[in-house]
Amino acid sequence: MPTIKDVAEVSGYSVCTVSKALSGKGSIREETRKKILAVVEEIGYHPNRLAVSLKTGRTNSLALIVPDVTNIYFPRLEKYVEHYASQKGYMVFLCDAGNSCEREKIFIDELSQGRVDGVIVTPSTPEHGHIMRLQELGIPYVYLNRYFADDPDRCIRIDNERGAYECVSYLLDQGYRRIGAVLQSFHNISYRERYEGMKRAFAERGLQMDEDLIVSDADDLENAHHSIGVLLRRKNRPEAVFAANDMLALSVYQAAYDEGLRLPEDLAVVGYDDSILAGKIVPRLTSYYQPARECAKAAIDRIMAAIEGSPPPENEILCGRLVVRDSAPVRAEQRVRAI
Repeated sequence: MPTIKDVAEVSGYSVCTVSKALSGKGSIREETRKKILAVVEEIGYHPNRLAVSLKTGRTNSLALIVPDVTNIYFPRLEKYVEHYASQKGYMVFLCDAGNSCEREKIFIDELSQGRVDGVIVTPSTPEHGHIMRLQELGIPYVYLNRYFADDPDRCIRIDNERGAYECVSYLLDQGYRRIGAVLQSFHNISYRERYEGMKRAFAERGLQMDEDLIVSDADDLENAHHSIGVLLRRKNRPEAVFAANDMLALSVYQAAYDEGLRLPEDLAVVGYDDSILAGKIVPRLTSYYQPARECAKAAIDRIMAAIEGSPPPENEILCGRLVVRDSAPVRAEQRVRAI
């Protein structure tokens, strides 16, 4: 098995220089670092993680705790987190809380025993005191897509209110008025924020939102399918639906099919996340791109600054964009008006 001395010999640099290139510490030229990393890949050198941990007191690993991996947004988020972490020489352990705060607490207890150098978490509920305990243990952590007023500096925020506002504003601008919504439990602050964005879109246009068209308890796909079916069977059913994530949008598609409704002729649908399925299902889903890549990079930058004792990067609120496709296209009459 190749050693660090082999890397030094093949690259022509000293063991000390090779060590700096691998750790990211110390001052060496970027050209030198690239040459050394190329040799590392060429000869297949892998650092002894146990030896590195004993020497540095670090595990070179992070934990990512997400509410539910069946929501396809989170595997994409994990992919980006792992991408940016690997650039810093870190590996990532994925922990699925299953929308359970109790399971989240178990993960935190295990991770707090020095198993990782930092924790990135999207809490399942507003409860987060168990996560704040990591501060007492000297383990850096950040929240993804959550805001807590008592721990604001560790929050990587996404403007959920604005995202939903743009989605529903788009539908209103297309002439839809009976607009329903499907959201998961308001125990998740992201969905509460998206609900508030929907309300603002109506209020700014002097319109009244029909609360009877809002499903706010779609905690799982089976429950969502039943609730959406009831919604679509109403005599005064919605003519458009805003689904607060793409998995819920898929449930709307299924329920609409069961009710014999055509998309988008009988029912327009807008999702949220712009997941990989958005461009694959028929009709292709109009959806709001949630900035997973940007969120992941911000989280890794903040965690690494905390681990290395560097000043934290500026904490900005991230925004996405609406991607218009076939499930809620620009209506012909609106296109004519625009011309």
